[in-house]
Amino acid sequence: MISRLLSASLLAFVLPVAAQSVPATNYTDMWYSAAESGWGISFLQHGSPSNQAYAVWYTYDPRAVDASGQFKPLWIVMSGGTWTSPTTITGPVYVTNGVPFSQSGSNTVLDAVGTFTFNFATSSSGTFTYRIAAPAGLATNAGCATTRSKREPFTGAVRSPAMNSQRTPFSRDPATFD
Repeated sequence: MISRLLSASLLAFVLPVAAQSVPATNYTDMWYSAAESGWGISFLQHGSPSNQAYAVWYTYDPRAVDASGQFKPLWIVMSGGTWTSPTTITGPVYVTNGVPFSQSGSNTVLDAVGTFTFNFATSSSGTFTYRIAAPAGLATNAGCATTRSKREPFTGAVRSPAMNSQRTPFSRDPATFD
């Protein structure tokens, strides 16, 4: 699993830089939609010359319920991507399954499940579009939606309403939020 993830990451970094647009600004931060608490995105952008990005969408899996009846956490990862304009990046996304990091074994599987597109309207707002079609045996449903998101700047101890523990499944209808 680690070698597959490293290979995918390395491949993303060796893409021809000339074929990509240069990002308008650094969008590294936590992103969320105040209208949809329970999920968010950690977006990390590398500087020149690669201008690559790494994004993790943390949400809840509507297919998997724990013993208390709550949805289990689900992280979907975009490693790399291509800047198609100074404000838009698109890339393939993956879900990993296997033993926890703290346990021995290497049966981790990296499955391609779709794409993410981030279209930044400003340095603090934009839209997040996902197209998810999980592989057989991993999921029974697919999802596609666009939602507006905004930057969650780090301000110390102030807690955003988006940080509440309400859980939202990753498969929802397309929507527009303020």
